[in-house]
Amino acid sequence: MSSSPSILILGAAGYIGGTVLTELLKTHPASSITALVRTAAQADLLAPRSINTTIGTLEDIPLLKSLVVASDVVMNFAVPFGGGDASIQALVDGLEERAEKGGEYKPVLIQTSGSGTVLYGAGGVAGEDVWTDEDYERWDALPDEAYFHTGNKIVAATALRGKISAYILMSPTVYGKGTGPGNKLSLQIPAYVRYAKRTGGAAYIGEGNNIWGNVHVQDLASLYHLVMHHALLNPTSTQASAASKGWENLIYAGVAQHTWGSVIKTLGDLLYARGDVKTPSAVSIPDNEGDMFMFGGNSFLAVSKKAKALGFVQREKDLVESMKEALPAPSA
Repeated sequence: MSSSPSILILGAAGYIGGTVLTELLKTHPASSITALVRTAAQADLLAPRSINTTIGTLEDIPLLKSLVVASDVVMNFAVPFGGGDASIQALVDGLEERAEKGGEYKPVLIQTSGSGTVLYGAGGVAGEDVWTDEDYERWDALPDEAYFHTGNKIVAATALRGKISAYILMSPTVYGKGTGPGNKLSLQIPAYVRYAKRTGGAAYIGEGNNIWGNVHVQDLASLYHLVMHHALLNPTSTQASAASKGWENLIYAGVAQHTWGSVIKTLGDLLYARGDVKTPSAVSIPDNEGDMFMFGGNSFLAVSKKAKALGFVQREKDLVESMKEALPAPSA
């Protein structure tokens, strides 16, 4: 590569996107990176990083496409649980238009997704159905109602065409303190913390034996980096096979698994030791009494062979070890 690729980040002020931005800036000049942000306040947060910023929304399709057409790589972290398909299609259209014009790089799209796509079960009952990111027929047969699936289908179809290098990175529970300029906290552990502080004690759903995968946010950031560089350096080998129906380019990011009951009991002890709650450990509550992001179902896949082949390994602390340092401040 004779020059640094131009990179567009959607969601750079967020938890995962901000952490990936920090990693990118270690090896790529700030001038090569552009972030689309929603507000002037977010642009101000990113200003010390000296990257280019544009204020707008994903719903502004003409603006979005104009930014994409000028980019070699697009990383999309601004992903709703449902909807957002028009913006994902705009990313694809813009990058395929850029590909037709030619250039030093085959354009790359890395679309963020979540293992909530395969969420199943309830009541904290342990799941026994183990998915892999190579279950191509199963991925293709998922109903559109599954979280993230309609957007994932757009990217899978794009990977099958092969005009650009299109990948889906699917994350389970992401934990650890983010390193970006904006949000540094994940969704799930802080949700359990808020519930515990509000009610006086930590709680998990049902039996607490439901299984989720997990990955530290900084390990996850390294996987984005690995996928991007693999795609840029191997442009002729990134088209998904016909047999996979495009799902060959879906990569699961989880490195381990946990049960929520065990984790939240530990969380309860940590909060009790800090004086944040009245009782140690945790109690069981029904599904319908938990807050958003407190799940009673299962969401995990087997560790990805595709990620391992790219050199992806766990380097950071595990979920329980890192939970204490990533907790919100006692006054939060």
